[in-house]
Amino acid sequence: MMGFSAGPARDCPGCGLMLPEPPEQIPGQAAAASAGCWLLYTEMLGRSYNDPARYSSHQLLVDSYTAQHVDWSQPRRVQGLSICLMTLCLFLEDGADPREGPRLHRRMVARPVFHPLDLDPVLLHGRMTIADLAPADDAGEYETLLRAWAAQVWGAWAAHHTTIRGWIEEALP
Repeated sequence: MMGFSAGPARDCPGCGLMLPEPPEQIPGQAAAASAGCWLLYTEMLGRSYNDPARYSSHQLLVDSYTAQHVDWSQPRRVQGLSICLMTLCLFLEDGADPREGPRLHRRMVARPVFHPLDLDPVLLHGRMTIADLAPADDAGEYETLLRAWAAQVWGAWAAHHTTIRGWIEEALP
């Protein structure tokens, strides 16, 4: 994991995870993530894509990471984060299947307006992070850790659950 000669460690602005920084910027890196955290996330995405047992929860991985690395800087990012929060709610509270995530996202994207939600980023720190999933070799252990992480991230957004549920009602009548 993370096969590079690392620079000094840096706190991730999204989750607070302290990881060594790679020597150069990582392509596609999220603005709300440190390079080290983003690199670990892309490694976990690769594992998810390459393991059918993990892929069944792939959208839960994406939504949890996105909801922990808040970026309201552009309308496209506001929409993406909002949609991830909506499916996170559906997966955790309504028992929706994460394999339905892409289909749900396609339906939700038609909702014309999302707005940033006021959330203190510190609420997303001190919780589980993508690093907690990395050591899981067994698919069952991975699923348990992923669901625990997702629940913690979703819990950090508790002040906005009513708003997010309202978005769901509008997007999925």
